[in-house]
Amino acid sequence: MDELKLLKNLRDGKRDALEKVIKLYTPYVSTVVYNIIGQSMTREDVEETVSSVFVSLWRNSSKLDDSKGSIRTYLATLARNSSKNKLRELKPSVPLEEYEATSAEEPYAEIERQERNSTIWDMIQELGEPDSEIFIRYYYYEEKVRRIAECVDCPVSTVKTKLARGRQKLKYLLKGVSVYE
Repeated sequence: MDELKLLKNLRDGKRDALEKVIKLYTPYVSTVVYNIIGQSMTREDVEETVSSVFVSLWRNSSKLDDSKGSIRTYLATLARNSSKNKLRELKPSVPLEEYEATSAEEPYAEIERQERNSTIWDMIQELGEPDSEIFIRYYYYEEKVRRIAECVDCPVSTVKTKLARGRQKLKYLLKGVSVYE
């Protein structure tokens, strides 16, 4: 289904069009959201924000204008705005009971874990498109190779090859980071 037809179906309120958009663009929207709030919020917050992007798309689907850009551009704008709104809700304080209950080493371990996750995420992004999308769909969303091949419109063997090369490249990149040696 081409993008213009998908936009028209969204404007007409067809649920199958929304389902198609969700299947096609969830990894992309997740990446945008994670890059903004992933360092300061939980995975659940990221997932909630991604969901709110698609809810907002559905609620405003009658206002979509195909002359003003693509669905991807519109979703990126929604994702950035939703992420920034979510960050505004963040309360930087920690209740005293929670602070006292943690040991002195736990905060450092959490910071180290976040830095490691951020480094890995950045390296996955360095794989480029569509490799990073394939990697995210396979490892983060646990999609089957056949389903990924359908979504990125390439043969199953190509997806398998890109996953293997991506793993090799990440392994090489991670050897250069002292935390992983």
